[in-house]
Amino acid sequence: MEKKITILKRFSSFKIVLIYAAVSIIYIFLSDYILELFFNDFVLISKWQTLKGIIFIIVTSTLLHVLMKININKLSNYYRQIIDFKLVSEEQSKQSKQEYIALFNHSPLPMWIFDLETLRFLNVNEAACEHYGFSYEEFMAMTIREIRPEAEIPQMEALLTRAIQTSDASFLGLMKHRKKNGDVIQVKLKTSQVNFDRRIGILVSAVDITPEICIQNKLLAVNTRLQQACEIATMGYWTNDLKTGEIIWSVEMHKIFETNPDTFLLTMDNVKNRFHPEERQKLNTATFSNFELDAIIESEQRIITDSGKIKWILERIHLIRDESNIPIRLEGIAVDITKRKLHEQEIFESNERFKILAKATVEAIIDWDHINDTIFFGEGFNTMFGYEAGMADKNLWLKNIHSDDSERVIKDLKKAIKNSKKEFFNAEYRFIKANGDIAYIQHKGIFIRNNNGDVTRIISAMVDLTESLEKMNTIEQQNKTLKDISWTQSHVVRAPLANLLGLINLMKDNKKMGYTDDRLIDYIGESATKLDHIIHDIVKKSTQNGVY
Repeated sequence: MEKKITILKRFSSFKIVLIYAAVSIIYIFLSDYILELFFNDFVLISKWQTLKGIIFIIVTSTLLHVLMKININKLSNYYRQIIDFKLVSEEQSKQSKQEYIALFNHSPLPMWIFDLETLRFLNVNEAACEHYGFSYEEFMAMTIREIRPEAEIPQMEALLTRAIQTSDASFLGLMKHRKKNGDVIQVKLKTSQVNFDRRIGILVSAVDITPEICIQNKLLAVNTRLQQACEIATMGYWTNDLKTGEIIWSVEMHKIFETNPDTFLLTMDNVKNRFHPEERQKLNTATFSNFELDAIIESEQRIITDSGKIKWILERIHLIRDESNIPIRLEGIAVDITKRKLHEQEIFESNERFKILAKATVEAIIDWDHINDTIFFGEGFNTMFGYEAGMADKNLWLKNIHSDDSERVIKDLKKAIKNSKKEFFNAEYRFIKANGDIAYIQHKGIFIRNNNGDVTRIISAMVDLTESLEKMNTIEQQNKTLKDISWTQSHVVRAPLANLLGLINLMKDNKKMGYTDDRLIDYIGESATKLDHIIHDIVKKSTQNGVY
């Protein structure tokens, strides 16, 4: 506006001069022409020339006055417009400043203004005071260095140096700040240069993104652990877009199928060809009707790698439908369970061998799964005790221990189970057969414990000692008889035998002397009779006790 007025001033002055000069020239030439036209007398013309000069001065003065007045009025109007414009501008500026201060103070984001030269805070809003923990007075006594961790100050100073050198204070990026309580937070800063109280200031707005970064870090850690878990579990993920036919495999899927991600073309035919022929037939006959709403179908299938290796996978498949209930995508996971299937096969074969052994052995086998409380009874319970093992309940053994032995045996068994160092169990008791007979049993078992020492399984065998005990009793009785016979031979038989020997020797001596004593023959007869009775008694005892 002032520039416009200056131009106007110059233009008006030049215009006045031009008008004044034009009027003067016209007046001079026109007046001279009229005087020469009407007057020939030189003296008279001279007098009119004087009058003409006076009239010229009056006319030009009047014209100059009029022109100056018109110009002054125009300038006055322009000055009045300038004053009004400045008043309006100042009022608008004052109102804008008040609105700006109100927006600044009531902004939900922490905001502040600092001096670019001294780095001292010039103004700070309520949100910054509340978030950082400093009061307004504390902020105003600080510089921006004091809300930075020491390690971040060099970076801040480098940015300020660049802002001063390039006259560009704008910045948008991440920084670390320090609260009053010492917590370090990650903030997103946006800065711009402003004039504040006739100083060059930097307006800063800060958004604390620490919670978002923490969540991102947690998600990253979870994803990392999930990836590691997938690798450890050999679990792959796949999707099949039913509209476009696009199939996507994770890296683990390629590892399971032993395919090269760079060369293996993911088509339905190529995928199906990797399955065992029997499983491939199932895939060809599968329909979407098998999928219930929000259901997951689980199956175990065999695949064949390019090297001819057969592997087992556990697959869980989920069908995704659109709003119209039309199938749009299949997604699923596959887990390599080859080791588990081989282990199950080994366990099955081991159990089969155990069952065959249980049938072949003369002992009654008991296999007690202590965790699931299930008991397997071997064929010996049928052959030895007359019980149908397959039809028996789990309490068959407990119910048929003789009542006089039951409490002792069960107490000893429970005590052995609780003792984590105990590996074996041994007991002798009486057991009631299906026909009511009593069998004398020797029961030996082994405890299988886990890492905590808890019993998980008990395998034991019952041996019927009844026949053996009877034989032992017979042998003991025979031994006793033999001992009696031996004692009889060494003591009872020896007496009449010694008498016989003595009498015979005596008869020999008498014969040499020519002397005969008939009483000796009677004595010999009596001793022989006694010896015969003793021998009969020995034979009788031997016969009665089965020695002979």
